[in-house]
Parts: sequence; structure tokens; C-alpha cells
Amino acid sequence: MDWALSNKPTMAGADPAVGGLMGESFPTPTGLSDLTQRQETYSQILRTLQAANDLGLDNVAKQRVESALQQPLEQAEQAVRQLLGQKVVTRIQLARAMARVGKMREMMSVLDIPPEGFALRQQLPPKLKTLMRAERIVPVTLIKDDSGQVTDFHLAHDSPIRDLVVEAKIREFFSGDLRMHWHFCLREVAGAFWLSGESETIDAGMEAEALLDRLISNAIDSRSSDIHIDPSIKGEPRAVVKYRIDGFVHPKEVITLEQLDRLRVRIENLARMPKVNLNHANKGAFSRSGYDWRVQIQPHAGRQGPVPRIVIRRLQPEVMPLEALGYPQDFIEKVKSAASAPNGVIFWTGPTGSGKTESIHAAVVSVNPMAKGLSVHTIEDPPEKRVPGYAVQMEVAADDPSRTGLQLMKSSLRADPDVVIFGEVRDHEMASLVFEAANTGHLVFTTLHTNTAIDSIARLAELGIKGFLLSYVRGIAAQRLVRRLCTHCKLTQEAPDDYTRYVFDRYQVSLDGSDLHVANPEGCASCNFTGYYGRIAVAEWLKPSKEIIEASEAENYVGMEDMARRAGWQPMGRMGVLHIKRGITDAAELSTKILELSAETLTK
Repeated sequence: MDWALSNKPTMAGADPAVGGLMGESFPTPTGLSDLTQRQETYSQILRTLQAANDLGLDNVAKQRVESALQQPLEQAEQAVRQLLGQKVVTRIQLARAMARVGKMREMMSVLDIPPEGFALRQQLPPKLKTLMRAERIVPVTLIKDDSGQVTDFHLAHDSPIRDLVVEAKIREFFSGDLRMHWHFCLREVAGAFWLSGESETIDAGMEAEALLDRLISNAIDSRSSDIHIDPSIKGEPRAVVKYRIDGFVHPKEVITLEQLDRLRVRIENLARMPKVNLNHANKGAFSRSGYDWRVQIQPHAGRQGPVPRIVIRRLQPEVMPLEALGYPQDFIEKVKSAASAPNGVIFWTGPTGSGKTESIHAAVVSVNPMAKGLSVHTIEDPPEKRVPGYAVQMEVAADDPSRTGLQLMKSSLRADPDVVIFGEVRDHEMASLVFEAANTGHLVFTTLHTNTAIDSIARLAELGIKGFLLSYVRGIAAQRLVRRLCTHCKLTQEAPDDYTRYVFDRYQVSLDGSDLHVANPEGCASCNFTGYYGRIAVAEWLKPSKEIIEASEAENYVGMEDMARRAGWQPMGRMGVLHIKRGITDAAELSTKILELSAETLTK
């Protein structure tokens, strides 16, 4: 055990007698039985969830936790399990609360990982490193007794549930009675920990299965939403692997065309894609590493004929409530009011990759129709959210006449749904069917490709939806995603610059009480030296008024923006300014996503 790092604890509050997230034990107060202590521990978890303001619990979740605290102590464990099972709290929220109760670390960034962890990574046996990397476990420190025997191993991961199988595998590398203490570390942070300092070169002889695992693993670890594998535009015998992170594509690795072709064959088999030649596009989906992946293979011109270009998109399985997505409370209340209607249509608009699907599912989950005894159907291509409690989730297959979006929508309406989530309205026939569903007592959530909520009025008219039918629209949301400032390296803006003042004035938002920050141009390890980490939505909401409906019937769109303002509409740039005011993003980032601001920037 000469690779053991330390014989002393290095963390405040890290007592070897204290277990981690689901560690060996929690400290037991004198005079309390194990059962009583267990229940007291779960009660402490509930109190931590209730008191914390940084765990992202919405008001509904807080109320549920408060109700659980009113129950007898012996029901505390059952209450925690129910809150988790019903998705009132997420696994991450629970794991962080448990870490706090156990006085353990919370590692929300690579910068939170102590230097001892990086040093220990280099000293671990190769097989143990492989195991821990695969499970996204970060080694924090080892503690030895006076004889040099390792007695305690501090680790970190993102699960509130102990994995006894993994623990047993780790114990195989140690002799004696080893105690493990589990801290909390976000999965993507653990992934970044294992990626940092690793070589970005790929062995040309790596087989397709191992190569796919590597690309998938790197995509998860780097928080990438898409993997692009692009053959050289110069006809060279290589392809560049790129990862889309926070909306921007970053080239990372290079593979040979031979590897690319083997990878294509492996993906086609894994996704059960139809066998077509390289002159035709192909698409499919598969599951790997706990995520669903959607793949598109396109022909790319090569010197000796077409070569494949592969795009793999990671689908996010978790559904969060609207509060957790960062929307202002007034916007959330408007959406919830619309989503509580017994019938009608709610549209979400925006370009590809603007988070429409995420927001629609969040809106449904936030009003929780399943708990009210309502049946929810989803029709998507493919289903991006695997949500327990949804009665039916159907996948569109355009090459199957019986499984087109139109046919599945007709089938769904005959299967007694209350709420329907439909992927996208593209033509007159589909628009008519959606509004027929609204007219017959169903609430439909769907998407529409327009730039703004106001543009949707004219687009719906093109699809034959105007006048009286427009009264079934309960609301139209349009949104974009802007990058969040990295919380670890963002710089305080003591006084707003001229452009920031202009943006605030343009959307009539007061600078009073602002907490202004800007991106650090040098960045840090946590944000991969970009200055930004993650994204947040900027959105606008429009509920058609009687005036707008009458204008639509007359096909008179002059002054539509003024009508929208009288109906309570505010441009999405205003929500962006509110994010700036709270120190979440900055004016420079907002100007790249809001059309009117980007156009003004270009003309300056």
C-alpha cells in the first residue's frame, strides 16, 4: 500500500466514524438505538431539504417536505423514499442533503476537488482507476493507521444509494477492514476529473466498440449535448470528433476513416437502423451508459466516393420542474395557469436546440396531471423523456405509414387521453387535428417553428388556424438558451458599462439592486476556460387576446406587437436582462442570442 496518500484526514468535519451519502454509519448520539438514530438521520435530511435555499427545491416541493416533517419520527425514512419516488425531490438534491447531514464535501466543480485527489489518481492501481472512472467515482483521500494499514477511503459520487457491488470490488484492492466514506460529486464533475490531463489522441487500432464507449463517455463527462464526427473537407483520410458544449462545437479528437466506417457499422447494428448505402441518410436511436442517444448518418463527399458523417445527440432523461430551469416566478405562474386548463393548446417555439422539449415536459410535470388521475400521452420522434407515470409514450416512425405523427395522434385521441404532448405541428392537417383535440376536451402541448411568440400568430393563420380557433390557444412561449456565467471565475462588474446600461434601458428594467457580473476572459478549469458553464432559458409568453383573435380573423397583422403588449406580452430579451440583473449571464452573451440585439451589434 505504498501508493496510499495520507495517514491523516484532510477535510473539515471528516470524522472516520461518520459515513458518507449512504456510508457505513452516521454518528450515533449516546443513548439512542440504531433504529432511532436511523429515523433521526432521515428527519435531519428532511430538515436540510426544507431549510436549504441552494438545492433548487420549488415551493411545491418545500410544502411536501414540510408536511413530511409533521409526521411521526418513525415515518421519516418512508417519507424520504416517497419524495424521491414521486420525483418531488431529485436524486441529486437528496444526495446533497445527505452529504450535509453526514458533514461531507459537496463537489460542484472540478475546483472543489482537493489536490490530494488528483495526486491520488496517479497512484491508484490501473485496474482500480479503470473501475472508478467507469463508475464516475472520485478518490478524495486515503487514511492509514500508525502501522501503515489503510483504514479509511474517502470517495465521492452523485448517488444517494450505496452500490454494495462496487464497494465490494473496491475492497478487493485493500487488505483488512476498510471503511468507505462517500462524499457528493456531480457526475459531470467526476467525469471532468478523470478527463483532465488525459491524452486526447486515439489509438488507430482501437476497435469500434471501445471507440464508441470512449466517445460516449467523453461526451457525458464534458456535458456535451451532441457528438459530431466530421470527415475531412479536404478529402484527407481522417475525421474530426467534435463535442457541442453549451451550444458551441469544440473539436477534440481525430480518428481514421477506417475507424469511422467500423464505427458506422457498429452504430447501425446497435441502433437497428435500416440497411442503406452511403448515398442515403440514415437515422436511429440506441441506449448506452444510462442515456438514450439519437443518431443521424449522412453521406459526405470523399475522394473515392461517399463517406459517413455521424451526429449523435444525447437525450436528457431527467425531467425537472419549471422552477429548477431558472424561469422567473411570474413566467412560471403564467405557464402553470395555462397548463392547468382542462383543454386547449400550448405552443413552445424556437429554433432547434433551444430547449423546447425540456420546457414542455417541465410544464407538464410542474402541474402533475398524473397525480390528479389524468392520462398523459406523448408522441415524439423519438421520445426524449422517459418519464415514470406517463401512461403512453409513442415514437414516430416516418417510414411506417401506421406510425406517422398524424396516424399516432389519431390513434391517441381514440385511446382516451387527457393530456397529449405532441412533437411538432408542421402542416394544415396536423394543426387541424391538434385543435380538434382541444375542441373535444384535451389539453395539447406541442411545438411550432417560429422565431417569436408574435410570429406564431401569422404562422398559425398559414396553417388555417385563425379567428375562433385561436381562442383555444392557452399560451405561446418562445425561447432561446443563453450561457450561464461560471460561478467560480465570473468577475464582478462594479459599474455597468455603456452597453449594459443600453440593454437595461431598452427593455425598461431598472439597474437598482443589480448584482452584475461578466465572464472571465481567461476562464478556469471548472468551465474549460470559457468563462461560461451551463445554459439558462430566456423566454416570452403570449396569450392571444380578443383583439389579437379579431386581427387574425381579418388577417391584419399591422400593429400586432402593440396588441401583444396590451395582452401582457414582453419580449424574451427582457427575461434575459433579469438574468443579467441577478448575475446569471452578461450583456455580451445575451446579444448573441436575441435577434434584435445581435442585429444592432452588427450595425455598430
